[in-house]
Amino acid sequence: MPLPKTGIDMFEKYQKKYNPTVIGTRFGDVQSVALARAQAGLNQVFTIRSMVSDYLDERGVTGGTRATYLAFALELWRMVSRQGGAASAKIAQGLVQKYKLAFDLNETYLNDIANAIIVKVTTPP
Repeated sequence: MPLPKTGIDMFEKYQKKYNPTVIGTRFGDVQSVALARAQAGLNQVFTIRSMVSDYLDERGVTGGTRATYLAFALELWRMVSRQGGAASAKIAQGLVQKYKLAFDLNETYLNDIANAIIVKVTTPP
C-alpha cells in the first residue's frame, strides 16, 4: 500500500522537476510554436471583445456591467473552443445561468452573446 505524499515530498519533487536550465531549454525549443498559438489566441480574444462590445453598445449597456458581460463571453469562448456540438450548448446554458443568477445579468443578452460565440468558434476561420 503506497504511503500518502507529504507537503515536503511534493515540494522536493517540485524542486527537482522544475530545474531552471531544463525549463529554459524546453521553452526555447517550443518558442516558435508557442508564439504562433499565442498570436492566434489573442486575435480571437480581440474578435470576441469587439463583437461583444459592439453588441453592448447597441443595447446601451454601460459601466462595470460591460466587464462582466465580457468576462462571460471570454469564459464561454475558452470553454467551447475545447468542446463541440451538444457539449457547447450545455456549457453555454450553464454559464448563462451562472452569470444571470450570480451577477444579475440580462438573460436575453447572455443568450445572444452565447449564440454568437458558439457560431464563431464552431465556424472554421
